[in-house]
Amino acid sequence: MRYLFCLILVMLISCKEDIVKNSSGYFSNLQFSVDTVIIDPGDEIIFLKHQLLNSDMGKGEKYLYNFNVDDHTLEKINLDELRLEEKFPFEKEGPNGTGPGIGMMRFIDESHVSITGMYLSSLFSMEGEKLMTVYYENFSLAEWHNGGDLLMGGSVLLDPDSKRLYGLIQGYEDKKFVLGVLHLEKYETSRVELKSFNKMPEYSFMHYIGKSTMHQTPKVGIEKFGRKVILSNEITSDLMWYDTAMDSFFMKSYTSQLTANKKEKTYKKEHETPQEYRVEYARYKQEVNFMPPFWDRDGQLFLRFSYIENESRTDVYLTTYDEELNQLGETLVPHLTKKPTKHFAKDGKIWIYENMKDEMGFVRLKMEKIK
Repeated sequence: MRYLFCLILVMLISCKEDIVKNSSGYFSNLQFSVDTVIIDPGDEIIFLKHQLLNSDMGKGEKYLYNFNVDDHTLEKINLDELRLEEKFPFEKEGPNGTGPGIGMMRFIDESHVSITGMYLSSLFSMEGEKLMTVYYENFSLAEWHNGGDLLMGGSVLLDPDSKRLYGLIQGYEDKKFVLGVLHLEKYETSRVELKSFNKMPEYSFMHYIGKSTMHQTPKVGIEKFGRKVILSNEITSDLMWYDTAMDSFFMKSYTSQLTANKKEKTYKKEHETPQEYRVEYARYKQEVNFMPPFWDRDGQLFLRFSYIENESRTDVYLTTYDEELNQLGETLVPHLTKKPTKHFAKDGKIWIYENMKDEMGFVRLKMEKIK
């Protein structure tokens, strides 16, 4: 009955359609329309506390996998039928334990997921069996407390087929980032300089809460699409990628007609109070912020959101790139008035997560050519 209600909601919702303005290239002859769907949880409660931070799409785009930290299960959500289909239990401790904290869950294939903590990354079967664990300390990483470099636990990709792990390494002394390629059989690490990340330490904020310090660094992205490991960060439109087949690194810079190409202002980095930090961080968000690119299988292109967050409104922009990451066009998206949360492309639409009265919902943005 609840599932029937969800279908009725999809059919009855009013859809806005607007011709795209202030657009270029790919978007010149497009119009947007929007609808909303809600996932039927059945008799369960879907985990929504962290805006689907620990979720990932399956390869066929039929399923979304979401790790439920409350009951330590992996939720398999059928996006075609808009329902929670199954839950896979995982163990916290023991030989198959995920460990005390879940840093990031990623889909590997239909039979495997990786679960990353601060100092390790493990490969699991869907049934919760631990098949492999990579300890960063075996690669002389994860030793910041001893003055060593740190592999950022939330920014790694485990690739069991090539027996490699890709991740962002931050230096202890200069705080700069490099791409680390961990060769799991040889226990060796290759490091690649990330020129588009050089300014990152200038946009890191710190404030004090009692005797504790809180740090806020720019958001980063590391995703693998085919043979490309693509790296991005929110302070610049530049993209860098590692071609795993060619063993080569590439970088491209872009020129926008709608926004700045990077953050340009300077900011106070250390703050005595949380209030002082919030004021300065709000200024930071008023410059353009770039989100990681994602792949649209139907359109065979990459998409990327950026946004400018003001007190009264948020302007959201969408940029397209071809398979070689050449920019095709950009546009303001008038339907979106806040920073997009978890999002992905499916069936020619961009699905954007929305908490709808504690239910998992998605705003779906469709792009159609004007005839």
